[in-house]
Amino acid sequence: MRAPEAYVRWMSEHIGFNPRAQQNSNALSDFVVNDLMMSCPEMGAAIRSETLVPKKNSQVKTSSAVRTVDLVIFEKAKLPLISVSVSIENKAIMAAHGKARKNRYGDVIAYSNHMHNHRQDCIAGAIVVINVSPTYENPDQFAKGLKRPKFDMEKVVRDTIGIFASIPTRNESADPRDRPEALAVIVVDYDGTSPAKLVREPPAPQVNEAIYYECFIARIGKLWSQRF
Repeated sequence: MRAPEAYVRWMSEHIGFNPRAQQNSNALSDFVVNDLMMSCPEMGAAIRSETLVPKKNSQVKTSSAVRTVDLVIFEKAKLPLISVSVSIENKAIMAAHGKARKNRYGDVIAYSNHMHNHRQDCIAGAIVVINVSPTYENPDQFAKGLKRPKFDMEKVVRDTIGIFASIPTRNESADPRDRPEALAVIVVDYDGTSPAKLVREPPAPQVNEAIYYECFIARIGKLWSQRF
């Protein structure tokens, strides 16, 4: 089972979870590591031998800043220095797409810049989980019973996906630092009170799109093999 399916199953097993809590991001990170190990045998061998070490919620330093990153894969030989060769940041847009998508876009750019200031050849990936449910029930107390305005959810989601699809990616270590190497969008249908569903049909990314999850995993594996 690949990460999108496994993550949706996790959501369904934890109905009512807080999307801002770390537990859901941790689960997605574990699933992604498994997929990277399966899809890139060289990386898988390096992780099994502990030459590379995955770590969740790791502090990553630059010369002037520290940032906590959802998932890093660092080189054990360089300890105690955490030198990250691959990183993944997980973001979610569950509701209020208009505001949230601008914030998450900014998050991806700032994260990418930080990781490439940390290490110029780091492969920085980002995953954005987007919810299509117009009736999502936020678990926060302030949102209980909140009535959301009606709108064309398919158009909103399509526009949100388009924003992330438009982010240029880095091919070379010398490319601009405020870009990720790879980005994936996973679309779910989750109202917060019943089991989640993975959305496979449009507007969800399709197999020929760079932001399709399998393309994301393949790209990270390819770039890691080229750079390291």
